[in-house]
Amino acid sequence: MTEVAEALLARKDRIDTVLIGLDFSATDPDLIDRLAGVRGAFVAKNRPGCFHPKIYYFTTGMKAEAIVGSANFTGGGLSANLEASVYVKGSLDDPFFVQIRDHFETYKSLHLPITKSLADSYRRQAEAARSNPRPRNPTLPDETKSFERFNAALSTMSWATFVEEARADRHHDFTKRMKLLRIIQQMFVKTASFADLTIAEWKGIAGVVGEVEAVAAGLDHLDWGWFGSMGGAGTFAQLIGEQNTELAAALDMIPRRGDVTEDQFNDYVGAFTASFAGRARIARLAPATRLLAMKRPDVFVCVNGENRTGIAAALAFAPSTLKLDNYWERVIEPIRQAPWYTTPRPTNRNRELWDARVAMLDAIYYEPS
Repeated sequence: MTEVAEALLARKDRIDTVLIGLDFSATDPDLIDRLAGVRGAFVAKNRPGCFHPKIYYFTTGMKAEAIVGSANFTGGGLSANLEASVYVKGSLDDPFFVQIRDHFETYKSLHLPITKSLADSYRRQAEAARSNPRPRNPTLPDETKSFERFNAALSTMSWATFVEEARADRHHDFTKRMKLLRIIQQMFVKTASFADLTIAEWKGIAGVVGEVEAVAAGLDHLDWGWFGSMGGAGTFAQLIGEQNTELAAALDMIPRRGDVTEDQFNDYVGAFTASFAGRARIARLAPATRLLAMKRPDVFVCVNGENRTGIAAALAFAPSTLKLDNYWERVIEPIRQAPWYTTPRPTNRNRELWDARVAMLDAIYYEPS
């Protein structure tokens, strides 16, 4: 929002076309807000490569002027940076200006009108992207299904609403849920690898520990089936019982702290799947996300039979379409720009809930089958 931007906004009635790129969510959302609903104001649709042209073109009667060069429409581009541009002034029908207008015609297929809905959604995504060194392009309204997810109930939920609903925990016990997650986090902290934990700890983290085993290991004071009981996942339970080294190596690919990237998730999915080589069945979404949610409850939620319908409805997709291969796209990407997710870590009693906020979606969307 520079002085030049203010000058543009002061003359909205004189705008023929303003076309702005939103690549990497780097454009100031204040500018997009103020161009919402303005005739002739567009953002460029997502496409391969960055929308990078800088052309400033003006006409008055039969006179035309243009500045073409390297300067972005930013404070740096218009003042502090070292930039190079060419300024041309002449007749409207000069071949140079004809060429510019012809060039603008090639951009028309990229025009996406700036609506209030687009501006609101972009602001959430841009604010969420501030913590990432190279964020993805924002999801825009022409990407219909994805845009619905990015503007669904869970994607737009406030932190206050999230806290209220998570603490309500209609079917279980909020305090005991948090204690379970705390104990599991202590297990992960004490060793560098999942492989180094005891067999009882493996089974507890995986949600397959039996009552007798829990008692023998002193783990019987909590319900280890919360956040997705995996007792019915026979092959997965067998690998856990064997303390399969490949499965442990897969979970070790997810860092214990800091950001988790999509590439790291994909590496985990590949290694998790490979650990079932030669087995009669391959466990997928629920067991894979159970391990993820227990190791990183601030990033992942275990999607299982009891919460799948609720989470899918809250993110505007059909439950039957969710698979491990699209879990990141369908679930993780939309919630990463949600206000409840991006809110700063609180200093009050909700600090521990914030640290486990994604896994605790189970407390909100769990419905007994």
